[in-house]
Amino acid sequence: MQGVTVGNKSRGKRKGSPIIGDRVLIGPNSVVVGKIKIGNDVLISPPTLVNFDVPDNAVVLGNPAKIIGNNVSSGYLKNRV
Repeated sequence: MQGVTVGNKSRGKRKGSPIIGDRVLIGPNSVVVGKIKIGNDVLISPPTLVNFDVPDNAVVLGNPAKIIGNNVSSGYLKNRV
């Protein structure tokens, strides 16, 4: 999506780059940064800053990000990602 940043963190506990799973939708103007793992079938809504591990089937929202759900319809993401 437009304005998405997937970034490397150069120091600290999360030094490194993200690993992003399958069928992940990252909304416009969102940032995913550091050595974190984004699970499969995840929806990151716009504009969200994610700097922690996200489990499979999660919905993530906000700045700072919060997991607001864990039951993403895999059918929804399979049809759109």
